[in-house]
Amino acid sequence: MIIASYGNIADAREVFLFANAIVPPHLTNGNVRYIYTIKAAVRAGRHRTEDWIGPMEHEAEHHDPGAGQSPARTYHAMIDGREIDFSHPEPEGRQLLGAAGDHPADDFVLIALDAHGTHSIGLDQRADLRKAGQHDFRSFKSDRIFSFTIDGRGYEWGVAVMSEPELREIGHVPEDDVLVLKRDGKDVVLGPDDKLDLGESGTEHLHIAKRLVKVFFDTEPKEIPAGVYTTEELIKVLEVPAGYLLNVVDEHGQLVTLKPGQHLRVREDMKFFSQVPTGGSS
Repeated sequence: MIIASYGNIADAREVFLFANAIVPPHLTNGNVRYIYTIKAAVRAGRHRTEDWIGPMEHEAEHHDPGAGQSPARTYHAMIDGREIDFSHPEPEGRQLLGAAGDHPADDFVLIALDAHGTHSIGLDQRADLRKAGQHDFRSFKSDRIFSFTIDGRGYEWGVAVMSEPELREIGHVPEDDVLVLKRDGKDVVLGPDDKLDLGESGTEHLHIAKRLVKVFFDTEPKEIPAGVYTTEELIKVLEVPAGYLLNVVDEHGQLVTLKPGQHLRVREDMKFFSQVPTGGSS
């Protein structure tokens, strides 16, 4: 015995027709909903529907055919700042681009943004819109994908040139911090008007640093820009008296004299002391 429940009359009629049966008269009333029992006698060729079909439950004399049915679920994607709804939770990259009006899709690059970075979505690759933070996308008319890192985390983008505000936005960089670019062995702090060219060979590497860090010079607190300094640069920014040496307290608590040309990354609460060349501490 097969038991079937139908949410609307059209579905029920379809089953009867499939079984080569005559549709019973009570199914012509679209306002009535039944649950039917279909007996195995159908297989024996008895197609008189009254032999094997009968109403088991009569819910209402006047019933809304759509009642009891769950509304169709939609899944949201934000593409280039515009919200677009999809009936399927896993659209392909080609479908996302097409819905955004990017035709032909082969001429575009689609980038997904999330809390952990950005990554490209291939034309035949599916994006899962059910996951939290997995519904923001940017499209670019481009045939290349450009890569860079922020604090060791990989990012992909669809154009070669990015502004500092764009980098700050997708990297979730707090306003109190700065983006620092590693270039030719030196740290370059990016300002609001700076742009990063990703078109050059290799992958650009950035890290996030505090906009200003507090250090102590001869026990007095000072705020200086974050970054890597040479000994000479630190002597200048800390205003060390001319001719004096500069010492730093290292990670072991030892007082170490900085050598000429030495590079040091300045961190919060580092302690520096000036010293006269003869060895006497000031």
